Amino acid sequence: MTESVRTSEKAPAKAGQPIVFFDFARGISAQAVVLGHGLNIFLPGIFMVPGHRVFYMQSFAVIIFFVLSGYLITSAVLKKRDRPEFTFGSYLLDRVARVVYPLFPALVLIIGFDFLVFRGTTRLPFDGVDLSPQAIAGAFTMLFNHPLLQELGPRLGAPWINAGPVGSGAPLWSVVAEWWIYLAFGLLAFVALRKVKLGFGGAVLLIFAIAVPVGYMAKGSYESLAWIIGMLYALAGSRVAKLPRSFHAWLVVLGIAAFLVALYYNRQNLHSASSILPAAVAFCHLYFLFDGVAAERSASGRVPGAFQERFGRGFRAFSLFLSSYSYSLYLLHFSVVSYLWYFLHGALPAWQLIALSMIASNVVAFGFYLLVEKHFHRVGKWLKGVLLRPVPVASRPAGSVTRNHDLEDAKP
Repeated sequence: MTESVRTSEKAPAKAGQPIVFFDFARGISAQAVVLGHGLNIFLPGIFMVPGHRVFYMQSFAVIIFFVLSGYLITSAVLKKRDRPEFTFGSYLLDRVARVVYPLFPALVLIIGFDFLVFRGTTRLPFDGVDLSPQAIAGAFTMLFNHPLLQELGPRLGAPWINAGPVGSGAPLWSVVAEWWIYLAFGLLAFVALRKVKLGFGGAVLLIFAIAVPVGYMAKGSYESLAWIIGMLYALAGSRVAKLPRSFHAWLVVLGIAAFLVALYYNRQNLHSASSILPAAVAFCHLYFLFDGVAAERSASGRVPGAFQERFGRGFRAFSLFLSSYSYSLYLLHFSVVSYLWYFLHGALPAWQLIALSMIASNVVAFGFYLLVEKHFHRVGKWLKGVLLRPVPVASRPAGSVTRNHDLEDAKP
């Protein structure tokens, strides 16, 4: 459904390894989502049997996306909070450029191809494809699956306001959920950091945004808890980083153990708080453990051998490549897998279809990244130039530079 700092932005040497950690986690998680959905669609007798204990790797990957997003968005806000040009408007436009700008073209493609492929058919790998006007409107207004609208629709006699996901875009629920979390967090952050006063409209917007994570948790989906945990670790980052490496190692081990115990007792429920809490905590401490090892090696002045250096460069390049188009992959993969099922189901064995879905999804996503997502920095800069007033030079700290291009990257 998420703000990994780009290695190409020349971070200090100490930050190099943690950047690889974030990029690798995000890139591999996106691949796990594709593989998990491929297994669901092509091997439903194994991976979609009601009541059976099945580990859905795509659900686990979403936990990683949420905790990554919470940690990195919060870290970015803390880093920029003293910049005069960093306002709620600039924060919001950063989010629009990073989240909405790639999402809308992806929705156009999904809806268009769904109409061509699925229109009027009952031969589907899932329950149905909703291409109604209300579903399309809900997708482009980021309002589908909104808990408040789900409650108000029947009570007001207006069921049309309660829209579900459009077409084959069911996995996009996490993107919409994160959008409202970003909005709620941004409003609360500027109230806390800049003492911004919310008017009536701002208060209503905040309630409407907070209703999304609260509503999901009320229904048993606690992915927002992972975002909150990532946020809390970012707020306490400087203190947590000073703790001994052994402490982080033990928390990783204990977190993994608690996660496995929770999975056993809650029947592999990866949406429950008992599963998400230890998984998110373990992931955060794994990051700090990795960061501590990188810092110790840097401080010791140890120079890696030729093989280690080549392997390190290759691994960094591989991680950056996978993470670069991971958001595009998340947006489009389910539709690609669904189309392959529709046209080739029964013609090829399941293992070939799963492999083909992995390859096709990555090829389509990388092409979409090159054509659309890759340009989000420029889109953000353009939006700020058009919609925001420039900060007077006299109000900037000496030597400061307005960095409109500094858009965090938290998406899958």
